Amino acid sequence: MILSFGALLMLVCAVWFIVLSFRLGTSTGEKVVWAIANFFFQPLAGIIFFFVKKDGLVPMIMGIIGVVLYGYGFMTSVGEILR
Repeated sequence: MILSFGALLMLVCAVWFIVLSFRLGTSTGEKVVWAIANFFFQPLAGIIFFFVKKDGLVPMIMGIIGVVLYGYGFMTSVGEILR
């Protein structure tokens, strides 16, 4: 359950950052690079995006929380399997 919620938060965060990258990018190349980076390298790309573009605090925090929840859910699932 926690694993799924973390994955959902990360997905919402990635989509939100992709929309922001297309909205705030100055050129087509910059928009595409930010969109790809935010899709594949969340939350690190989201953190960098926030400090470079000065926008996207809420999705950045959501992405970090999503990664923490996903990691916690994964570790508890592995613990259950190993028992």
